Amino acid sequence: MSDGPSVCILCAEKGPFKRRGEKGGYGIEECPACGLVQLVPTPTPETLRALYEGDTYFDGEAGTGYSEYEDQEEEYLATFREDVRRIGEFIPSGRILEVGCGYGYFLQAAEEAGYDAYGIDLSPMAVEWAAKRHPDRVFLGLLEEVPEIQDQKYDVIFGSHLIEHLTEPSDFLRQAGKLLRPGGLVVMVTPNIKSLLSRVSGSRWVSYKIPEHVSYYDPGTITTLLNRTGYTVRSVDSAYQYYALPFIGTRVRELLNPVSRVVPPVERLKALRDRKIRVTSGSMRVLAAWNGE
Repeated sequence: MSDGPSVCILCAEKGPFKRRGEKGGYGIEECPACGLVQLVPTPTPETLRALYEGDTYFDGEAGTGYSEYEDQEEEYLATFREDVRRIGEFIPSGRILEVGCGYGYFLQAAEEAGYDAYGIDLSPMAVEWAAKRHPDRVFLGLLEEVPEIQDQKYDVIFGSHLIEHLTEPSDFLRQAGKLLRPGGLVVMVTPNIKSLLSRVSGSRWVSYKIPEHVSYYDPGTITTLLNRTGYTVRSVDSAYQYYALPFIGTRVRELLNPVSRVVPPVERLKALRDRKIRVTSGSMRVLAAWNGE
């Protein structure tokens, strides 16, 4: 954890902030100046990078990372195809860079739609896995670290559940702008702290993943961040995900525990267990155009 007084990730206001809760040894607090909700103290970049580079991140151990990531390939592909369709309404073709590409599921969906797609990630295991399917298109490292992408220009930079992990999101967005064509889009999917699911779930909200999620945006704060870093927001809408019914049943039971113990697990019946449904996770999808040259 970082030392010293808390500083808002969005507006640089110094604490004290409004306390909203606590989890995993961190405070979940709201900046009174701009409304951003973030962890206090802010985890260090070294702490976070070690988490992402670990072999267990895509196993979802200890409440971090992604649970059943490889087994949910079909569900992720369905989810990302919906993101690609939305991107296509603004930019129907061109070169896309995904930051935090994981196993390359979004890259597959983008390539199926005719895009020239590339990806980067901090997980050596994920990059190795994705590179087998997308040779010479997937690279290891941060946006500013990967030499293969520095001299390229992209029509879209996509990050699904990325911006909430960043301790310096403004620096990331400015760096992304350097790689975008004029008018190119940055597209982000991120938890919405003001979503209905967030408000109903309270401290059990699925997106309270500590310490990897260091900040929690809403349509207002994400717009402020983008405006300050050279972008014009074109759209903010709800983001949905596809999951197998038993996975959803497990998450609902965790949320409703202990009441859920008296409800039989009907979703595990043979007729239902392979069914995939489209649900909200309380996230939003933001598309913003780069104003620079």
